[in-house]
Amino acid sequence: MKSIKVYKIGGSVLQTATDFQRIASVLMRGNRSRICVVTSAMKGKTSELVDTYLTVSSTPDFYEFERFVGMGEIMSAQMFAAAFNALRVRASAIMPWKREWPLYISLKGFSTLSRDKMNEKRDFRVLKKSHAAIRKHILPLFKTHRAIVFPGFIALDSKGRTVTLGRGGSDISALLFSELLGARELVLIKETGGVLDLDPSLHKKATKISTLNTEELGLIASSGSQVLHPISLKHQNTLRCIKVTALDDDMHKHSGTRIIHKKKVVVQRSMLVYAVLTFIGSRIPETPGLLKRISSILARKDISIYSITVSENLIALYIDQLHGREAYRILSPLVKQQKELKLLNLKNGIGKILLRSLKFIHEPGVIKKIVTPIAKYHINIWEILTAHTDVMIFVEYGDVDRTHTILKRVFETRKNRYTSRK
Repeated sequence: MKSIKVYKIGGSVLQTATDFQRIASVLMRGNRSRICVVTSAMKGKTSELVDTYLTVSSTPDFYEFERFVGMGEIMSAQMFAAAFNALRVRASAIMPWKREWPLYISLKGFSTLSRDKMNEKRDFRVLKKSHAAIRKHILPLFKTHRAIVFPGFIALDSKGRTVTLGRGGSDISALLFSELLGARELVLIKETGGVLDLDPSLHKKATKISTLNTEELGLIASSGSQVLHPISLKHQNTLRCIKVTALDDDMHKHSGTRIIHKKKVVVQRSMLVYAVLTFIGSRIPETPGLLKRISSILARKDISIYSITVSENLIALYIDQLHGREAYRILSPLVKQQKELKLLNLKNGIGKILLRSLKFIHEPGVIKKIVTPIAKYHINIWEILTAHTDVMIFVEYGDVDRTHTILKRVFETRKNRYTSRK
């Protein structure tokens, strides 16, 4: 049912009981769509529940604890259903104990939830019975109801036991319900009214970004922003649009930040031939201003740094090979001037392949999927660098074309399990 819109209500906008009435009223105003509401717990409620239980028992039974800490979302779902019905909008809250409940997962690992508000990784897969439950119970229910409310954060396992998706898991729930329902749009209602270019708590002149793609949002989320749980984007397959907006009269229009869906794995080779300048030394991360000094010397000669690696005993700089010898000449005096540096090496003839995908965020085994087929063809990898959604593979330039072809075959083939799995 493409006419269904999914709204995820963040806990930051649920502070008092009157907020439920206000939000329900705004959602219905001028909205002709059937709506699905996925709700967080009220602000601070989950942390309160976690603290309460762990105060009583520091080693709780896993499943009893999981059921208890999800009660905040249960309460919110019940209150939203009551608010809609008070507006004479026929609504129903679908709880995990009801036969209509549609979200079933297979959870891997049984770690206790954190006391702190954070985005936690939980490894799971959605079970096929979820799709069957949506077709059998939820889609028919939309024929008689304007609004269906689901508590976020919560799922059932194959044995019908309550499990959670980790702290911050309501975002993941919203993506999963959007995918299961075949919704045309997911709207995330946040205090900020959109994705901001700066943290408003640290900078007063933060402004709203009007449009992002999911790759950019994945980088934002995985680098520390609380706008959206980064793992939730891994589950986006058919949903075309996400919108982050505030609760106001313009929310049904084009206000807020629109996130456009891009789901494929990008496999891209760089045409540049790189030179790698490697400083060997000691206590490098503990030497203030060292990177600034290096980059300032290169900047005076208009030499760009394309990538950089820093460890305890080395700094590796990737630059255009055309500037390799000059860069070595102007940087070599640092070996004599900085006691932490012992020598400087120059390596020419390095190429790069970039892989980028939302599916790489917290993805176990992704490096193995990359290096195994490369090793099969006896190609030596010079270095692998990872940054959130990006994986950069550096090889000898003579091996770039073969490596690019191998990785395209692995990640871009439609029949490949990695790119097609849900």
